Amino acid sequence: MRGLRKLNRGLLHDVWCETRWIYTHTRAYKKSILLFILIGLATTVLSMVSAVLTKSLINYIIAQKGWHVLQNGILVVLFALFSILFGAISSRYSAKINLRVSNELRAEVFGVFLNTDWQALQQYHSGDLLNRINADVSNIAGSVLGWVPTLVVKTAQFVASLLVILYYDPTMALFTLLSAPISLLIAKPFVRKLRKFSNEMRTVSSDMMAFNEEAFQNAQSIKAFNLVGSFRSKLDQVQQLYYDTAMKHNYVTVLNSSLLSTIGMVASYLCLGWGAYRLWDGAIDFGTMVLFIQLAGYLSSALSALFKLVPTAIDCTVSAQRIMTIFNLPREPEGDTSAADAIRDADLCLRVKDLCFSYQDRSTVLERVDLEVQPREVVAIVGQSGSGKTTLFRILLGLLNPDSGTLELIGGDRSVPVSPATRSLFAYVPQDNVIFTGTIADTLRLVRPEASDDEIYAALRVACAENFVRELPDGIYSVMSERGSSLSIGQNQRLAIARAVLADAPVMLLDEVTSALDLETEEQVLQNIAALPNKTCIISTHRPSVLSLCDHIYKIQDRRLQEVKQ
Repeated sequence: MRGLRKLNRGLLHDVWCETRWIYTHTRAYKKSILLFILIGLATTVLSMVSAVLTKSLINYIIAQKGWHVLQNGILVVLFALFSILFGAISSRYSAKINLRVSNELRAEVFGVFLNTDWQALQQYHSGDLLNRINADVSNIAGSVLGWVPTLVVKTAQFVASLLVILYYDPTMALFTLLSAPISLLIAKPFVRKLRKFSNEMRTVSSDMMAFNEEAFQNAQSIKAFNLVGSFRSKLDQVQQLYYDTAMKHNYVTVLNSSLLSTIGMVASYLCLGWGAYRLWDGAIDFGTMVLFIQLAGYLSSALSALFKLVPTAIDCTVSAQRIMTIFNLPREPEGDTSAADAIRDADLCLRVKDLCFSYQDRSTVLERVDLEVQPREVVAIVGQSGSGKTTLFRILLGLLNPDSGTLELIGGDRSVPVSPATRSLFAYVPQDNVIFTGTIADTLRLVRPEASDDEIYAALRVACAENFVRELPDGIYSVMSERGSSLSIGQNQRLAIARAVLADAPVMLLDEVTSALDLETEEQVLQNIAALPNKTCIISTHRPSVLSLCDHIYKIQDRRLQEVKQ
């Protein structure tokens, strides 16, 4: 029993923390939520008044009091129309706030994703992150006007119906009250199971999204390697796991809902039976009987809505927990961007001293690395695959934090530590030539939105890409397919180089960027880059043809960096 109480306390603590987190990130809408609750309460009051007026209307009809029938009939119709109007306003307002909360929370989560430490974020698949920022954020946004307001409004509806019944018949009110504690006792054992299955559903949903995303991104390779059948089989396995988990979750949800609905139905039938008995006995009139039937329906719907809040609240808090996990990851250090801007136009020297780095749960990649690159030098970093060349670039870009050592950019008499704040001083061309969907101009202007068409063509000229771009039907305004699949690897590589040139950063980091170019084009591109004014270049390469253009050559071997004289 002690262990069970401890588990329950732990569960309640988790739910409380997650609920508080939801409130913290949506409290800007507390006035809107309050207004939504007031609209719901007004609708409840209108329903109660309409039910009482209906009772009087029926009695007047039976008594054949024409004027009173007309008067009450008009009032019933008016109150019904007002209920419809308030319901429409409530639905419209709910959709408006839901979309606003969803957009703002998604933007906040998106910002957190982008500002989270890069290495910490690598433990999550991009498909899982997509599921969190879409499904989980939508779930939380929907609960803002679907949880607390529903709890308040439906509780008010239940209490109001109960008070009206209590006024006319205390015994019937007692039958209604008995259903509440019985329902709570039945619902309690399901809470932990529902939370467990909700977590499992989120996990398998993320796995399915991750699988689909990976398959779509690599459709060409899947076809080329003749893996269509294998991936189809794997999809069947992923879907089967999703199906099994969903059915388990559905079983618990249906069982819980059925039991609670049975309790509500029994309570309604007891009220109906008692009302029929009282009518048969002559203790109440026919209008009061109709009133009891209406109120029994209100009670049943209110209880049903309150019971459904349990799985809704659990799903919402589980979604909040999944978002909180990302929010709790370490953030990138901000650094001083003003200091970086102050040395941007100076002749920059890059100095690395005693640098050591190791990935999580892996052996050391770089150990006591020293490197000094003077302004306007072209430096090559060579070494076997996996030796740490790309890792060194990631550290220079502030994507990875070194275990020890110092990295600084020196401009004149000022020095700035290398960090995410100095990222704007580097123009980076990665191995995989990241090309975004849109026109060629859109892709290049990502680094300089204000760049003119002439400046774009000038950057393309440096990257030996101007000719093939001008041959395209719309030139720089030709639309690119996803990941640049409409162009060759070499063309994408040159576009990536042109984007780095357009960025006009003082230091260029080129990571195996000429691997898909022929020797003549490679030599011309590198000569063009070396001829750019006030540019320092660090090149990671495997190709000996590049080395003849370099002022210094360094080799990474056995985790150390050494200069190569020949």
